[in-house]
Amino acid sequence: MIQEESDRQERFLRKAAQKMAAETARFLADLREREDYRPEFEPFLEYLADASASAAARRGARPLLKLLCVQAPLELIHAAGFHPFRVFSGSLAASALAAGNLPALTCPLLRAVLGELLLDASPSAAWILPTTCDWVVKFPEMLRLAGVGERPEIEWLELPRLKGRADGRERWLTEVWRLKEYLEKLAGRKIERKALRESIGAYARAAAVRQKLRQARIEGRLPPIWFMLVMSAFFLDEVSGWTAAAERLPPVLTKTREIAAARVFLAGSPIVFPNFKLPLLLEEAGLTAVADDLCSSERIFPGTSVIGDESLFGLVSALAGSYHQGCLCPVFADNERRINNIFNQRREAAFQGVVFGVLKGCHPYDLESFALEGPLKAQGLKFLRLETDYTQEDRQNLLTRLEAYRGTIGGSG
Repeated sequence: MIQEESDRQERFLRKAAQKMAAETARFLADLREREDYRPEFEPFLEYLADASASAAARRGARPLLKLLCVQAPLELIHAAGFHPFRVFSGSLAASALAAGNLPALTCPLLRAVLGELLLDASPSAAWILPTTCDWVVKFPEMLRLAGVGERPEIEWLELPRLKGRADGRERWLTEVWRLKEYLEKLAGRKIERKALRESIGAYARAAAVRQKLRQARIEGRLPPIWFMLVMSAFFLDEVSGWTAAAERLPPVLTKTREIAAARVFLAGSPIVFPNFKLPLLLEEAGLTAVADDLCSSERIFPGTSVIGDESLFGLVSALAGSYHQGCLCPVFADNERRINNIFNQRREAAFQGVVFGVLKGCHPYDLESFALEGPLKAQGLKFLRLETDYTQEDRQNLLTRLEAYRGTIGGSG
């Protein structure tokens, strides 16, 4: 009886893995058939063909440390000799795999993460979990409910939710310094100032090429779907490997078509490969997302570290400051910078509206959408809030709403 149950479970998991592989393969095939496909995009498609932790571990020489968000300083993890690997998933098949043992309104992204973890037989790795939202805080319990093996080693980073207060900034610096000590214990060696400076430089080069790609997107030389795909691949290889592949893009990008007059800013919950439903629908509706503030896209890097003190403490302090003050996540109570960022980007990218996508169960972004709507409309921006999940059943309804929204903006496309 026990053997029969084990065989049944194995068949169930194997079928789910086949569905996930087919889901990814279909999307990659569609991307390669697009008129704006270039061979320079191929490295990123190959990364995403297998975005598992196992594949990332095979690509790099560094052991993985798993993350659920980008609030943990990547440079510090890298300087300790680890590869910071963000475990994200946009797979509908993976989300369905874990759904049965979780609350109905569980964040679809984390549900998909749990599904992928059920299938990924990579060696166990420690997790670094900043307390950015309630779902993340309950993640260890979700692992247990979903049946994902033994509880992994977890290092928490307690995130102060007030950026404007000095005591909050000091507490966050204490947390980041404690993370440094944890990483040193895990690695069995001290983090040297030189190594941290080199890691800061490596991520600064990656951020610089991201900025070039962002500018190409604004100018119409890089279609939004490709920008988001390149950024989706960021954690799937060593930072130097991703940067080298991304640096080949700006010199070869040319304007393939005029940007539709209906230019919009894309905000809200993370959009993760292969669930690019919303950006594809924007294209179909004749809307061009010339900029965004998604933590899965433009906002992978929180901000530039201003380094005045080159000592080890000075470098750690600069990192802590950039990650705390630069983050635009809606979990912060004093988050005026988020709306100011949209206004600042409007001056550069000249968009006429904001499309705010909310994943069902993503409560911080759900509330944020209502907080932003009034101020954005008051500044003349057309605002559209769309709630969705990883399924395709609502696709036509979303498209109808986007087409109507485009009519309020105008433009020939």
